[in-house]
Amino acid sequence: MNENTANNGSIESRKDFKDTPKGQYQYYAEELGASTKMLQKWHKMADKIVKKYLGDNTSTQKDMGTFKLNLFHSNITTLQSMMYGNTPKIAVDRQYTDQNDDAGRVAATTIQRLLSLDIQQNGEEVDSVLQSALSDRLLAGLGCARVRYDMKTAMVDGEEQVMDESAPIDYFHWGDVMWSWARNWSEVRWIAFRSYMTKDEVKARFGEQAGNNVPLKQQKMATDEETSNQDAETDSAWKKAEVWEIWDKEKRKVVWLCFGYDKVLETKDDPLQLENFYPVPPFLLANPTTSLYLPTPDYKLAEDLYNEIDKLQERISIITEAVKVVGVYDSSSEEIKKMMNNGTDNQLIPVSNWAVFGEKQGLKGQVDWLPIADVVNALDKLRDMRSEAIGLLQQITGMSDIMRGELGSAYEGVGQSEMKAKFGSMRVQALQEQFAKFASDLFQIKAEIISKHFSPQTIAQKSNMQHSVDVDLLPQAIEIIKNYKQAQLRVKIRPESIAMADYAQLKSERTEYINALAVFMQSASPIMEQDPSSKPFLLQLLQWGLAGFKGANEIEGVLDKAIEAAQKAQDEDQGGKTDPAMAAAQLAIQQEQLKQQGEKGKIAAKAEADAQLREQDFMRDMQLAQQQHAMKLEEIEADMQRSLAETQAKLEADLLMEKVETQSNLVQTNATIEGEIRKDATTAELDIITEAAKTGNKIQEIREAAAHKIKETTQAAKKATTKESKDD
Repeated sequence: MNENTANNGSIESRKDFKDTPKGQYQYYAEELGASTKMLQKWHKMADKIVKKYLGDNTSTQKDMGTFKLNLFHSNITTLQSMMYGNTPKIAVDRQYTDQNDDAGRVAATTIQRLLSLDIQQNGEEVDSVLQSALSDRLLAGLGCARVRYDMKTAMVDGEEQVMDESAPIDYFHWGDVMWSWARNWSEVRWIAFRSYMTKDEVKARFGEQAGNNVPLKQQKMATDEETSNQDAETDSAWKKAEVWEIWDKEKRKVVWLCFGYDKVLETKDDPLQLENFYPVPPFLLANPTTSLYLPTPDYKLAEDLYNEIDKLQERISIITEAVKVVGVYDSSSEEIKKMMNNGTDNQLIPVSNWAVFGEKQGLKGQVDWLPIADVVNALDKLRDMRSEAIGLLQQITGMSDIMRGELGSAYEGVGQSEMKAKFGSMRVQALQEQFAKFASDLFQIKAEIISKHFSPQTIAQKSNMQHSVDVDLLPQAIEIIKNYKQAQLRVKIRPESIAMADYAQLKSERTEYINALAVFMQSASPIMEQDPSSKPFLLQLLQWGLAGFKGANEIEGVLDKAIEAAQKAQDEDQGGKTDPAMAAAQLAIQQEQLKQQGEKGKIAAKAEADAQLREQDFMRDMQLAQQQHAMKLEEIEADMQRSLAETQAKLEADLLMEKVETQSNLVQTNATIEGEIRKDATTAELDIITEAAKTGNKIQEIREAAAHKIKETTQAAKKATTKESKDD
């Protein structure tokens, strides 16, 4: 959308734009451009939230081997399961449950049949629409669905006749909806819905010229353009035109346009004539404020905690990888490497230089293990911090309010636990009521379309009321339905069974009514036997009590027939004459008697019901106590078995360590003894060599002294001989 973002905020008056296709295109382009800027930040945030829900991790995180703890997906799945149990069953009742408003009752039954028939025929579609809207509300923060009117005609005998009429419900993705700037729903001036149409569909819908000139582009998964460019592999293979359908409440017109085609495609006056104009109920909006009508996703309110939990989980996963038996050793000692890699039980690894090995204090001096205890302590601390962060997250998101069903103490009954669960899930109940109102408003629009556009023949045919006991009142009922303002005053629509139903409460209400009805019949029978003329009045009292219960419309029709028959029989017995004063007096007496007997019966029924509830409560408490006792025994037995297994494993490990240490000590002792022997032998050999060297030195000295002595003697002899020669 390039054109719709230009000159934003320049509108001063609608009169500045000509009432031509091009002029109206310029006006709505300005409006949609302003809305695009207003919603851009939310769209970008919503795309990221959807990726977070799907656990879309980056490639860097995958390469690191870390993983995210996707609590967001778990929380959303839990909430969605609680808030949407099944396809809703529509309940349509009289506005004020007046027992004499038979035409209003039949009108309510007729509308209920029409709405329920459509749900039965298109159950999967309605179910998919509501589930998708709820999913968008929990993720992106906005759920949207709308109702449209379809009519099929055919030429019969030269005249165009209506063959079928329907009011289907369509889902719209949160990124395909835009609206004007407003502070609340009542200030919204226009709503636009985006549809993707092929070139052929544009030609068939808006003409040949539009089909040949509208720009086509690939449909993308992401709403934000920057995000969609990063995920180009998810783009659709088809090129389609983005056609915007704008419902202008100020002009009460519907306009179709496509950006890049410089004039509106089509303009229609208000096609549905709805009271609130829009074919869509107020959006299923998350955390709205009166500052700006814009959703704030639930994830945004707890984003910091989700990120903190992810950060702690990453650290835990990284540190978990470090919890392993690993260490370092002296690279010159190949024997240690062999002992760790190839060593088996009862096998000794020879050491080539035991003296050096012993001087280095054996294994203790040459192997150093990673301090696993410190790593495990850090890991335990991180897990405690993660648990604390998860607890805070549950409080912020309201997940802590969802009770687990356990008893708070041994003296707490099932009834008290149910009351705690009811009060503890108020935030979830608020979401359920918001979703139920959205569905109710959706079907209210559907009923209004039926009222204003369906023909009486279609209403009678699709409701199948021709075979009911109230067929005589059907024309009056259809007249009420076709007069929508009158129908609003006499008929109300609400969805049933959207969330998980409280069947125990429903059963209790019906049981209480059946008990009260039994007491009423026991009290009324003697009165009717004594005075048959009181039968119509008693039946009217019964009808008055029945009118306040859900699903009583059909039975009220039967009671109407019974009251009419009883009144007719009474008139025939009295010849068509009645004494008003006597009848009033009898009625007053009978009502007082019935009131007293009813009070007694009510007290008795209440006492009986209380006794049954106490008995049921006691039996449930006994069953829970037995289950808890059995679970406790199983836990004790499991703890004992685990303790025995741990003790046995510890003993075996201690024995193995002692065995290894003994073998190591023996080897070390033997090596020490052998070393001492070798040392003594070496010392003796050195002493012998030293003594031999000393002896040799002494012999050499004696020899040298003797030689010197001989030399001196020889020299002296020579000198004497020489002297004697000279003397001669």
